[in-house]
Amino acid sequence: MSPILRLAGLLTTGAGRDSRTPTILSVIGFAVSTAALLTSLGGLHAFTQHFRPGTDAAALYQVLAVTAVALLVVPILTLGSLAARVTVTRRDARLAALRLAGATSGQVTLLTLLEAAAQALFGAVLGAAVYVMAVPALGQLRFDGRVLGPDHVLTPPLWILGVVVGVVVLAVGSGVGSLGRVVVSPLGVAQRSRAGAVSALRLGLTALALLAFLVATKGSTGAGIGVLLLTLVGFVGSINLAGPWVVQLCGRLMARRASRATTLLAARRIVDDPRATWRSVSALGLGLIIAATAGGFAATARDHPDPTLPYLGTDVLTGAAIALVITALVAATATGVGQAGRIYDQRPQYAALVLAGASMRTLDRARLIECLAPLVGSLALASGFAVSIQLVAGQVPDATVLLPMIAAGIVALGLTLAAVLASTGLVRQLSQAA
Repeated sequence: MSPILRLAGLLTTGAGRDSRTPTILSVIGFAVSTAALLTSLGGLHAFTQHFRPGTDAAALYQVLAVTAVALLVVPILTLGSLAARVTVTRRDARLAALRLAGATSGQVTLLTLLEAAAQALFGAVLGAAVYVMAVPALGQLRFDGRVLGPDHVLTPPLWILGVVVGVVVLAVGSGVGSLGRVVVSPLGVAQRSRAGAVSALRLGLTALALLAFLVATKGSTGAGIGVLLLTLVGFVGSINLAGPWVVQLCGRLMARRASRATTLLAARRIVDDPRATWRSVSALGLGLIIAATAGGFAATARDHPDPTLPYLGTDVLTGAAIALVITALVAATATGVGQAGRIYDQRPQYAALVLAGASMRTLDRARLIECLAPLVGSLALASGFAVSIQLVAGQVPDATVLLPMIAAGIVALGLTLAAVLASTGLVRQLSQAA
């Protein structure tokens, strides 16, 4: 085992920046997702300590806190999954080299799990440290007319440990999923395999999840609260099922009507792997749903004030603003990590196009279209579902609901453009070095 470990170290260090960049992106993704999840749980913990147990205010605010965590957990886990995947391509190449050098399947498996766990553990601990440093500032937030206090915002140590362990388990699971391509045969990573089309059945499952959530809203009091939250999480999570199909549809329509090489190239890439394309924009689409839901809660608190809870409307707006800030940070990180991961996955294609005479300007335009087209599709999907929720609930979307959605859409477009511009140098580096 010792020679294999030394060879693995040489392969890792010898790759230089080509290996360090995905590792750094992976650690950043794990750190942000950990900090965001702990911040969300800190709010939930604060509401269990801030209000007198057994009061109506305590019950209502705790339900709102659980709802916020339920909404935020899906994009946060999506970012964690992206962080785990960004190093898969480079890891597969190194593991295949080890297999060719004589490493056994057990050795390759152990190295994969150790590398994935080490990156996740480092990122999770870093994210937990960032959260702890932010606790004093978070403790100054006011709810129910009083300051929360740092002691209330700081989650119990067991919660922090559980989140760190969960992040490591997520990364290890992703590492196990990548082993099939190198354990059976090390030449497997050199063969290009098509990801395959996605079925329209995904859209039907998402519609069923939406229907289940709407039915649950009829019994949203008493014991029905748990069912409501469960169906809400299920619906938001099901967006990840319909997303790849919508992205695939956008790519096929673009390919049929493409009049330029850049549009056709972008469309073919989207259709080639709609799941990976969706992962790079999914956090932004989910952020739009969260923005619309937060606006809906704010509108309800405004239109139906409770004299026994004079601060409810202001507190809902404060909580919605915090949720949107967390979502924006998660979406920004997910966009950057996702775009970089796509570039590494498409490295052979970029190199082949450059050798065939394609200019960097053409590649940049195709990549911009490849990013914006699925983003528009995901925003349309998310906004459609969000508005449907408001209409079925008997609320006409007004400025309280529409403005957060519009703002989230503008931020999403800005983040995508920034990610494309920031990764231009990486495209040039990889396409010329391959």
